[in-house]
Amino acid sequence: MLPLHRWLTAIVVTVPTVIAFQVTGISNGVDPTSGARPSRQELSTLQKSGAPFDLYIQALQKFEADDQSDFLSYYEIAGIHGRPYKAWDGVGGSYETGYCTHSSIIFPPWHRPYLALYEQVLSNYVSQIAETYPDSNRAQYQQAAVNFRIPYWDWAINATLPALVTEATVNINTPNGQQSVTNPLVSYIFNPLSSSDFPPEDGKIASYHKTVRYPDRNGNSQPGLINAQLQANAGSLHDRTYLLLSQQTDYAPFSNKGYTDSRGQTFDSIESIHDTIHALVGNGGHMGIVPYSAFDPVFWLHHCQIDRLFAIWQAINPDSYVTSEVTTYGTFTNAPGSTEDVNTPLTPFHSDNAGTMYTSVTAQSTRTFGYTYPEVQDWGVTPDQLANNTRAAVKQLYDPNSQFTSRSFNSRIMRRDNGPLNIVPHVRMNQDGAYREWYVNLRVDRFALGESFFIHFFVGPFDDTELAWSADPALAGSWANFAGPSSGPAATIYGQIPLTRKLTEVYNNGGIPDLEPESVT
Repeated sequence: MLPLHRWLTAIVVTVPTVIAFQVTGISNGVDPTSGARPSRQELSTLQKSGAPFDLYIQALQKFEADDQSDFLSYYEIAGIHGRPYKAWDGVGGSYETGYCTHSSIIFPPWHRPYLALYEQVLSNYVSQIAETYPDSNRAQYQQAAVNFRIPYWDWAINATLPALVTEATVNINTPNGQQSVTNPLVSYIFNPLSSSDFPPEDGKIASYHKTVRYPDRNGNSQPGLINAQLQANAGSLHDRTYLLLSQQTDYAPFSNKGYTDSRGQTFDSIESIHDTIHALVGNGGHMGIVPYSAFDPVFWLHHCQIDRLFAIWQAINPDSYVTSEVTTYGTFTNAPGSTEDVNTPLTPFHSDNAGTMYTSVTAQSTRTFGYTYPEVQDWGVTPDQLANNTRAAVKQLYDPNSQFTSRSFNSRIMRRDNGPLNIVPHVRMNQDGAYREWYVNLRVDRFALGESFFIHFFVGPFDDTELAWSADPALAGSWANFAGPSSGPAATIYGQIPLTRKLTEVYNNGGIPDLEPESVT
């Protein structure tokens, strides 16, 4: 028999302290052998899916109804992005802003674990609700719960606010049968509205008891005006998306609007396009103001689309990723002027329960979080095959001329006597499909006006009434500066508005003889 002191030594073990919530995404539905996993679907597709959609609406209702003080409540998770500027999951900060990274090299990867956290919590509700269906269809709903993933809104294809996010009620099949239920996608209701979390000095936005979009003077959302703006920008949004995915092969300028080096003539970025949707939908409401935007349920549909475009771009450009760059504005935890790189912690998201933070390395792949998108089926193929498959999907979705080629210049056949150039947005210039792309590049001080603002670009005469600008027929596109209710250090941000589509319309109407510089400028 061992002496007592040796026996005690043999049974002493180190027990790790659990100090953090682990963001895992969803493992249900993932094939551990092949890596196959469910795709996040476009909202319109999910809406037609039956059981998955029924579960989604009910789960979002429960999520939004959580006590705001609960650690995993909708309110607390939305508050990570901006207001109320307080620690989440014990990750303290020193700066008067949210955790979200803007004008930052880590803008795309930071949102990946953020969306995964939202999806993880929502999925728990989905699974719970599936278990409450009657025996006759419980198995169907249980299987739907296994494969459930959050939806995205593809505004590049359909630049209209989905009707589903504007209707007060929605018809679904509940455990108690068909019912018309309150639609959780219309708005989030603050209960209570906290003046300490949303201080009056932030302006009127801090006084709304529910999220609003393009509010009138009485605080009512105006979806009709939102859709007028979105439709006027439909061509621009489509073209910007296609040009960015087809033209930009360098991660740094692709990733954010604040990157200053080696942009060449490509001033657009995924963040700049993202800003335009925020501003067009919000326009004085929550989506249009950085620290308040994540409380609007549309935020999650929009950012799922941004993550999708990021995943598509990654599949096409697997060898370019996060570089070392200085962040001008900083975050709740990252000091303004500090350097961010691939190993910068994506605060406040933990990859384990021992306190390890995700970085751009560990959040690089959607595989980590158990989802993919329809265009990025990355199992059973080589990287080259994946890139080719994804290019083909992008071409089919976003390029009306079925082109995915480099730009070149040939002006020999750009005359109206060759017939109308009715292929928009791209004007073919030879048998290889090359064309001249016209666009405006912007350099803007982010805090020039101390708030969010638009710059509108027109081709031809337009209404000089300011309220009519964002939906004017001559509008080529609106560029938006997505900011908060306060100022920050002066710094340049970048953007781009394509003009080719609008110039082609002018050409087809006989307004200009061709699209050559001497005619256009």
